[in-house]
Amino acid sequence: MKLAIDTHIKINMKLNPRDEQILCAVMRHYCNGDGQPVASSKIAKQDGLAICSATVRNAMARLETKGLLYSPHTSAGRVPTDEGVKFWLQEFFPLADVAVHWQPDQSAIVSFAHLLSQNFQVCCCVGLPQVSSKQMFRVEVLDFDRKNWLVLLIDRAGQSQNICIDKPIDDTDALRYQFAAWMNTVFSQQTLVEGLHRMRAMAYSAPPSCHHILAQWTKQLSQQLGSDNAIVVGERYLYNRLELDKEINLGVGFLDQVEDRLAFRDGISVLLGEELSMLGLNRVVVLSVPYFSKGEYQSRFCVICPADSKIEAILAEFKKLPQ
Repeated sequence: MKLAIDTHIKINMKLNPRDEQILCAVMRHYCNGDGQPVASSKIAKQDGLAICSATVRNAMARLETKGLLYSPHTSAGRVPTDEGVKFWLQEFFPLADVAVHWQPDQSAIVSFAHLLSQNFQVCCCVGLPQVSSKQMFRVEVLDFDRKNWLVLLIDRAGQSQNICIDKPIDDTDALRYQFAAWMNTVFSQQTLVEGLHRMRAMAYSAPPSCHHILAQWTKQLSQQLGSDNAIVVGERYLYNRLELDKEINLGVGFLDQVEDRLAFRDGISVLLGEELSMLGLNRVVVLSVPYFSKGEYQSRFCVICPADSKIEAILAEFKKLPQ
């Protein structure tokens, strides 16, 4: 499966060359692990910038008007907004060209998660699918009992995965036959992993009477097939660095939500913590990249980090990965 380039929710904004230069300088000073406000005098003294503090302050004011910077305290310097961090990453880094069609083995992906977590004090959440890679031959949907339909996912060897799903309120044989026909279109010649992702991507083509319950059925199939498995490394870093007083729910549900936002996008994609209800956190950036095995999509590798983390260095580690 070839994934599309990540262009979703891209912040469209035009900056003049001087403001671009100042924005990048602020970001590099801020995203260095300590997250201190950046003063105009600090930018003016930077090597390669032949400008005075007044010019920097004017540029910072324009960037603040555009919502990319803000001043946490009077005369305290500027700090990037969450949108500013996302704009910087999407506009000035070739994210779609990094870790394209990444195909690590499972031990390598776990080791990489530990490396990033320990070196940069960030959290990594990685999906580890467990479903069979065999291609499906056909799907049957049976009237199992008063509350359930039974879905049979059958491979060419005749082996089947049997999953119970809730009956719709308007249960009829005709609707069940329509759903079975649609499921055969979705899963035929596909692996279980790919079939589940096609259920999400092709939801619009399902029988209209199934639309209201299709997401629930997809979730039930995912959970019972055992495809939803994840490891979380370095969660304590988020709690410590963000001084959280609430529990965050990382793992399967988080990966599902990220996948819903980024389905079929290759390379590195950027999301903000506030864009994901499973996180609901400000000042948090999520870097996400899909990975594959034998050409088949498997799951996603996500780095969840405070906005002031050493993001450039983290991206440099991804660039070292074999293509």
